[in-house]
Amino acid sequence: MPRLRPASVGLTIALLAPVAFAATKRGVTDAALAAAARSARIADVDYARGQCGDERTVEGWLDDAVGDSARITWRGGACVLANPDNPIDAGSNWCGGATIVPKKDPQHAASIEVYFEKPVDGRPGQAYAFRAVNHDVDGLDYKRDTRSFEIGYGQRFVDGYAAPEDDCE
Repeated sequence: MPRLRPASVGLTIALLAPVAFAATKRGVTDAALAAAARSARIADVDYARGQCGDERTVEGWLDDAVGDSARITWRGGACVLANPDNPIDAGSNWCGGATIVPKKDPQHAASIEVYFEKPVDGRPGQAYAFRAVNHDVDGLDYKRDTRSFEIGYGQRFVDGYAAPEDDCE
């Protein structure tokens, strides 16, 4: 088994220090927040869809909503789609989300976020809210539910889009 020389041990620690700091700064890594957002249940972050029994993951819902009309990039970190002046939109230090870049109009990217409670034992806390911003037919709009995002995005960027008649469809 190869032995590590003191210089290589120091280099290894130096390279890992930013990762450890990122994990301890908020109590969880950005990668863990991104993964938790992807696997969060729609029922936990969207009250109306929860009442309808929507058990899809956020990633599954987003794939259904945008299909192959966009490129999706996942991320984690502090909430960006937050308004500290409005308590229900204040966000937290713990969010995971996605940037959605429409193929038809890459200059008008959309974003979604899942808000999480405080981490426990280095893992993201409970997912509790959904926020989004996108350019729909009326311009830039802030959204608090998946249906509003889906309709706004679909009307503008998905060919042949037809909004469901009812929220439980």
